Amino acid sequence: MHIRLYFVCFLFVFSSCSNNQVSVKNEKEGKLNSTYQLMVSDEKKIALDSETPTRPPYMQIYTDSTGNRLLTFLNSYKNSIYFYDYDNSSYQKKTVYNREGSDAIMRVAGYYIKSPDSIYVYNMPMTEVDLTNSMGKVKNRISLRTNEPDWPDRYPQYWLKTVNPFIRIGNKIYLTGQTFRSLTMSNIMNFKFTACIDMLNNAIDFRYTYPKEIYSDTNWEDGIATQVYPCLSPDGNLIHSFPASHDLYVCELNSNVITKIYGGSNVATAIHSIDYDEPRKTPGELCLVHYVQQDMYGAIIYDNYRKIYYRFLERGIPNATIQMTMKDKLINVIIMNEKFEYLGETTLGTGKEWNWANSFVTEEGLNIEYLDKNDLDENYLIFKILTLKKLS
Repeated sequence: MHIRLYFVCFLFVFSSCSNNQVSVKNEKEGKLNSTYQLMVSDEKKIALDSETPTRPPYMQIYTDSTGNRLLTFLNSYKNSIYFYDYDNSSYQKKTVYNREGSDAIMRVAGYYIKSPDSIYVYNMPMTEVDLTNSMGKVKNRISLRTNEPDWPDRYPQYWLKTVNPFIRIGNKIYLTGQTFRSLTMSNIMNFKFTACIDMLNNAIDFRYTYPKEIYSDTNWEDGIATQVYPCLSPDGNLIHSFPASHDLYVCELNSNVITKIYGGSNVATAIHSIDYDEPRKTPGELCLVHYVQQDMYGAIIYDNYRKIYYRFLERGIPNATIQMTMKDKLINVIIMNEKFEYLGETTLGTGKEWNWANSFVTEEGLNIEYLDKNDLDENYLIFKILTLKKLS
């Protein structure tokens, strides 16, 4: 009773305040025609040991010098990267990182395997990228921020996922971060969310800003709506998918040119920011309920084998309550061709079954982690493999 009354009081405050609320309309809602859909064509199961849970926070497909495809993933509990043969699902090896000592990496929260002895690791507590070898020894440490107390107002934080990975372009790696705070007009053009690291000399510069028409002087508190999902296009540009935008933002690497192009869903409705005057004092319960109620876009992935893009959408639950989470939302996959022309979309199921944050493309199709309700002991890492089907 006390919890419910507490929440009702918050709702009263929430509904009685008014700030510069943004409504991002979907101009093509209900007007798009589907010619393709996705269908499950295969399944891959990888046996896990007793110390490895499902929903690993980060993965990378890595092809070794002999041409073998290795599925690598992070075991946060063991602070380790596990290597499995993708084709036969067999365990190969693991790289373990110490949490103490001269080679300490307190918490591995993402990585990029350039070669067996050049693994770039994101050390979350230190907000740094550490260059390591396959034995877990640290060769170099690259800080991504200053030590001033207010650094989160000026430098991004990084919530890396399989669908928000390190991206290598030539001799540089791009690490896409975000702000967990709402942005004001005074700092939105100065806050850049991507760190670009030169692998030859470890020099860093920061690039790309949030669309001010959506994120300036508006309450998008709590980090869900400010997550940025990058994708490398076949012509070498970075595409950014923002949760609150039906559009995509195509950024040319060597210039300041940014092109906005439609990349939305046929069923997504207008997306609203939080109607609460004090962003940094917005109750967490209200943030969560609000985002569960809203349609929110996720990652965009390019399929080089089929020359198409996939973009995820977490569909809103208009009457969502405090008991619900983002995993209760239905997941759609939008399909677009290389020109970002809409081809169709498929509803998978809820986030309780489909962990879309662990998605990647192989020759076989779009791999998405699937949580089997019958696998209560989490004995297997399961991927459903989806392929295109033309509608008759």
